[in-house]
Amino acid sequence: MPKRHSMHPIIELGPLNLGSGALLLVIAIFVGHARFERVARQRGGEALEQRAGRCAPFALAGAAIGARLWYGLFNWDMYSQSPGLFLALRLGDLAWPGALIGGTLAGYAYLRLRHIDDATAPLADAAVLALPLAQAIASLGLLLNGDALGAPTDLPWAVPLFGTLRHPVALYYLLAALATWGVLTWVARRSPQPGTLAMTYLAVQGSALLLLEALRVDSLVTAGGVRIAQVVGLAMILMALWWKRTHATSTP
Repeated sequence: MPKRHSMHPIIELGPLNLGSGALLLVIAIFVGHARFERVARQRGGEALEQRAGRCAPFALAGAAIGARLWYGLFNWDMYSQSPGLFLALRLGDLAWPGALIGGTLAGYAYLRLRHIDDATAPLADAAVLALPLAQAIASLGLLLNGDALGAPTDLPWAVPLFGTLRHPVALYYLLAALATWGVLTWVARRSPQPGTLAMTYLAVQGSALLLLEALRVDSLVTAGGVRIAQVVGLAMILMALWWKRTHATSTP
């Protein structure tokens, strides 16, 4: 497991010293939750907003569980020796692919159990319109905390970390989140059918994972050296392409 490094791991607020990464992650969650309900109301009225509010806690719980399980399973040498780490309050031991998968499955399971499957696509579209801002905030936390450590480079925008100029991968992810928001906003103005925004999000964010993870030196990898996040990114792209193909086939 790669050693973690930090740029500005502590934010000083008067007498309080707060972990920058953890603080911004919590802020990102609150902002994302609030924006999810707001977007749901804008797109589907009060009824969809209420469904978003009821679904969100289950999706957040699934995201937290998925993020920790994903991180622990791919750091099995450490977690197998101390299984209690799976339940520990360690906000740094979370992985975004696991959060995305866990949150999606939990939210979908809730909607299925409540027999409101018709809200799945509209809520998915509202969620992906809310996620980029939350991801941008969380990415800033990664940058300040020294996570998503980039590979050495001599590019003009490299950041100096521990005596070496490196790719600012966390900054790349922040820009990718903003770019995703821009693309989704443009697509949303065209009034696409429900589900289109969610699939667009998968395609854009999947591409970001596939490209940017190659620039990291602290990626979670399999025993064979395969970067897990890149596999997830490729799967996201393929899922979006499959949806587009089946949609086109089913359209008269």
